[in-house]
Amino acid sequence: MNAANAADAASTTNTANGADVMVRIENVHKSFGGLPVLRGVSASCARSEVVCLIGRSGSGKSTLLRCVNHLEKPDAGRITVDGELIGYEDRGGRLVERRERDVERQRRDVGMVFQRFNLFPHLTAAENIALAPRKLRGLSRAEARELAVASLERVGLADRRDAYARHLSGGQQQRVAIARALAMEPKVLLFDEPTSALDPELVGEVLGVMRAVAEQGMTMIVVTHELHFAREVAGQVLFMEDGVIVEAGPPEDVLVRPRHERTRAFVSRTLR
Repeated sequence: MNAANAADAASTTNTANGADVMVRIENVHKSFGGLPVLRGVSASCARSEVVCLIGRSGSGKSTLLRCVNHLEKPDAGRITVDGELIGYEDRGGRLVERRERDVERQRRDVGMVFQRFNLFPHLTAAENIALAPRKLRGLSRAEARELAVASLERVGLADRRDAYARHLSGGQQQRVAIARALAMEPKVLLFDEPTSALDPELVGEVLGVMRAVAEQGMTMIVVTHELHFAREVAGQVLFMEDGVIVEAGPPEDVLVRPRHERTRAFVSRTLR
């Protein structure tokens, strides 16, 4: 970890000191084919906090997010969610990978919304949402249907419960994807560029739902280029470049009064 990353990571972790830390990321490294993508990243997210990850494509944001629910396995370091080590067990200081069924159990607590909606086009909105609670939580068909409808109400789509996914707009499909994640009652919700695949006129409706979910107290980590959203909603903003956290802090500091030249250059380009 370079000096800038170490200092800013420390300040990021300290933000949650004295608070109830939900996600803790400690010195995480990840390489693909010998190419380092994450280089000693440390950060934390308090319960009910929104953390936004910003930076250019290829800076390591999505990889870091995928490490939080073990879709990517860190080469080194550790990640805990609500105090539980994700993907590994600590046996006398040695990390041993968990069995896949244990990792799947952990993922139920870490919901994820992807760039693409990943809905089944031949299922209705409610059926897409009810599928995981039935398969993973053992709910009956009626119970899962009731939960699906309640989740659709949270994202303003209760009237589209019986519409097939292929008949929904991109914004509506992404809102169904958010409802699907919420239906599993996760402890933390991860968003990987949730508006990047949408037409510009549909972005606002998805961001509105995300604001509402944040206001309801959901812990959220969001990879985004929507800096106005980050400024309004985030408790912390982390600017990443070349696999490290260059700058971290409250949005007014990082987005309005950035200390680092690389942060200033990124923000000025993105907010034009």
